[in-house]
Amino acid sequence: MNEQPATKSPPANRKLSNGTWAVLTFIAVFVFGWLVYRQGIPPVWLRDFAADIALRATPDPDAPLPEDSRQATPRGLATSPYICAAGVIPVAWDKLVVVTTADEARMNAMLSNASWTGAWDSAGDLANELARDARYQAVVLLKDGKVQAAELFFTFWADLKPLARAEGFAPNEAIFVAEVKKGAYVLNIPAEIPPNACPEKGSP
Repeated sequence: MNEQPATKSPPANRKLSNGTWAVLTFIAVFVFGWLVYRQGIPPVWLRDFAADIALRATPDPDAPLPEDSRQATPRGLATSPYICAAGVIPVAWDKLVVVTTADEARMNAMLSNASWTGAWDSAGDLANELARDARYQAVVLLKDGKVQAAELFFTFWADLKPLARAEGFAPNEAIFVAEVKKGAYVLNIPAEIPPNACPEKGSP
């Protein structure tokens, strides 16, 4: 009588190989890193606003000559010197508020009374963030008393101090000019704004 050879049953708990663990670890690190990286990317409207400042800024007449052709920024590309926030920022808003210090954020009644969601829960939270670094500024967009967006705007993008006023700017008021001073962009409120200051959307 021929006996059938006994078949081995698979182990109940099969351990993962070192290679499998390495792949899973790599995937986990990649996903975590991507999530952290995404949190640090400025939103599109903020990048567009900074780019429009650079495009329309008046150059510094006393700027030193560039040491390299890569340092030469072409000018004259924009037909209008006016930075029209309503045309650059597609988020729905009725007030744009700039704060450049922690005290400005804490003392601003409009921000204190607003309904906050997102990165900060209150004007006090934003003030605490601004207090961490003198290079921090913030642009806050409000709609019907609710914060639609609040983002840090670093001084190396542009100095926004001349725009820091408690009442903020309505869309038809948020028209600025920029100039280069000592290698940095500085935003200002123009003394006079012509009726056709803001070109049609999409125009340079």
